[in-house]
Amino acid sequence: MNPNTELMEKFFRIGRLMHQSHHKKSKHCSDSCRGQGRVLSILKKNPQITQKELSALLDIRSQSLGELLARLERDGCIFRVPSDTDRRVLHITLTEQGMKAAGQAEENKERSAELFDCLSEEEKEYLEKILDRLVVVFEKEASESGDMRSEK
Repeated sequence: MNPNTELMEKFFRIGRLMHQSHHKKSKHCSDSCRGQGRVLSILKKNPQITQKELSALLDIRSQSLGELLARLERDGCIFRVPSDTDRRVLHITLTEQGMKAAGQAEENKERSAELFDCLSEEEKEYLEKILDRLVVVFEKEASESGDMRSEK
């Protein structure tokens, strides 16, 4: 088998295993806001962020974010408030339930990151450099093919 193909298969396998591990470690998370950890963490760190700013940070389309936020709002994790200066602009704020869910999401992320405890600091630094190089290549490729979400 081609070494590049073997590497790609290992990446896919690692991705699946990491997903399974993260899911298992976050089972105790409240169901209402499960799966929205990244969004909740960003909202916790950026109170009163606008929907447009959040869309840019998450690198997802405005319509997709709107659906996600509607679900979080319905589940009692966030509320959206129109700006005082421009009623078209919505500020997103976590509710108390959303703050708890954001805290759980951060704890889950920390537990999942323990996966890398098996690596030495030197190995982690080396892996990070390799992954950074791959990210640059994939982002360039996506940009050239017009697949970058941020180019909406």
